[in-house]
Order: sequence, then structure tokens, then C-alpha cells
Amino acid sequence: MPRIDVTDEAVIDAPSIAVQKALLNEFAGLTHLFMPYYEFKLRGDTPIDHEGATFDLAVHNSGVTSKLSAKITKIEEAKSIEVEYAGDFIATEKYTFEPADGKTKVQLRFNGRTNSLLISFFSPFINLEKGHSDMVQKSFKALNSYLSKK
Repeated sequence: MPRIDVTDEAVIDAPSIAVQKALLNEFAGLTHLFMPYYEFKLRGDTPIDHEGATFDLAVHNSGVTSKLSAKITKIEEAKSIEVEYAGDFIATEKYTFEPADGKTKVQLRFNGRTNSLLISFFSPFINLEKGHSDMVQKSFKALNSYLSKK
């Protein structure tokens, strides 16, 4: 199964704690900043800002929808979030938040492999890493726009 290892960065015009909280709200499905690319829904009783929280994720890209279940495995307030995914991809994801002159440098590292025969079959014809980065950068821009208005 094809592997994906990609890192994306952006500077968000808000403090680290606000960026982390907005991201967790997106994971919980309380906001819809990352639509039409990512669609999140909280699952279970564990609050989204606690380790062990689970959510579902639908990724819409190039006419294909990938479905994943996710679990927050580690969270450090205003510093990082780590997530494990299962479903059409088996992966880990780590968000880090670094203060930078009243703003936040956010970095996302996604590392995993496909777990879908359909996606694996088409992977030689599409650049999964580029597609992932394009959607993440658009999501970071939406996050920045949302937080700069608050």
C-alpha cells in the first residue's frame, strides 16, 4: 500500500491556544471551516479536548470520498495535538503550535499509508501528498480567516 509522509506549515494570526481550540472545535463538528474538503463529526462521550476523544472524518478530494475514524492520542495545551486514523488510510498526524510575535506557526505532519484498494489502485496516477498539502493549506487559510475576524 502506498505511503504518505507530508509536512505542511502556516502562520495563523492568533495565539496558540486559540488556534488549538479552533482546530478542536472543527474536529468536534462545531464549525465547518474546512468544508468542502474535510467533514468532521464527534463520536462518543469523551470531550474533544481530552486524550481518547474520537471523531469521524470524511475527506472529499477529486470526486472521491475517503472515510476515517480518528482518536486523539495526545494533547498538550497550546503546544500539540496527536491523532491516529483508521479506515481508508492508516496514519498518524501531529499538529504543533509555536508562538511567533502574537501569531502562531502551525505545523502538521501526516504519516501513513493507504488502506483502500480503490485509492491504492489510483495512487500511481495521482499525487496523494500534493493533494493532501493543497487541502491542508486551504484549511489553514480558512482557519486564519476565521480567527482573524474574532
